[in-house]
Amino acid sequence: MKYHAHIYWANPKEKEKALSFRLALHDNGCGLGRIKDKPVGPHPLPMYQVMYEAYNKEFVEKYLRKYNSKISILLHEDIGTDHKRDHTDGARWIGKELKLNLESFN
Repeated sequence: MKYHAHIYWANPKEKEKALSFRLALHDNGCGLGRIKDKPVGPHPLPMYQVMYEAYNKEFVEKYLRKYNSKISILLHEDIGTDHKRDHTDGARWIGKELKLNLESFN
C-alpha cells in the first residue's frame, strides 16, 4: 500500500514548521513533492505532499504526530484509481481537519 501526507500551512510560522519536517522525512525513505505556495486541487491551503509506503508508514505517522504543533496534516491511502475516495474514506487527520474542495475530483 502507498500513502500520502499533505502538510499544510496558513501563515509564515506554520510554513516554517511544515518545512522543518522535510529533511527527516527524506532521510527516512519518503518522496517529497514540490512546495505549493497557493492552494491546488482539493487542497484549501498551501502545502507539500509526502509519499511513503507500508515499510516506513509507522515512522512517518509517528514522527508527524510527535513533532506537529497545531498545523493540519492530511494522511491518506493512495490506491491509485480513486483519488476522491483516497482523500475522504481513506483519509485521517493530524491537527485540525480542513474542508477539501472535493469538486476538483469531478
